[in-house]
Amino acid sequence: MMHIGNNYQGIWQFFGEKSFPFAGAKSQSSNLNAKAIEDLLSGRRKNSYGVEGMRITGRTDWKRTIPVSDEMKQHVFEDVKNEFYKYGGMSGDNTAETDAYYDKIHSYVKTLKASDRSPATWTLSQLHLNHAHAVKNAVKEDMPGWTSGQHIPSDVLDKIFADESITSMVSGKSGGMKGIDIQV
Repeated sequence: MMHIGNNYQGIWQFFGEKSFPFAGAKSQSSNLNAKAIEDLLSGRRKNSYGVEGMRITGRTDWKRTIPVSDEMKQHVFEDVKNEFYKYGGMSGDNTAETDAYYDKIHSYVKTLKASDRSPATWTLSQLHLNHAHAVKNAVKEDMPGWTSGQHIPSDVLDKIFADESITSMVSGKSGGMKGIDIQV
């Protein structure tokens, strides 16, 4: 009778470590687990990427608006603008653009104190939604019957993105930002 247990070392010896490219990662994995346990015991809560302050499971306090930098407000505004010019108000299918957009947000968030990280991402998300909603309404006003994803002539978008009611949302001076005060 054969006993089956946790003897993975015997399997490595039988097949050889070269058959298992992950075999060398054993000590690295152990170090990561030890670090995760250390963080947990210390009270620091990190997300799956190891960023403190981003774990939101079981919490609702992160859904609050906090001041964010003018640079990040402009970054969000430019993304909304890009979505309308290139994709008719949709997010598009360019993975590199999407990754670049979120990489900049993630880099920014890591510069904030841990307690502000999740609220900052929520604030930027709400800002993005508010911008997109305002532009969508302006497009529909100019082009009745338009639906998201349909082409929008650039002259229509040029006029909309030059309108102070849209551009003032970046500076936080707009009264149209229901429930979100983004002034720094």
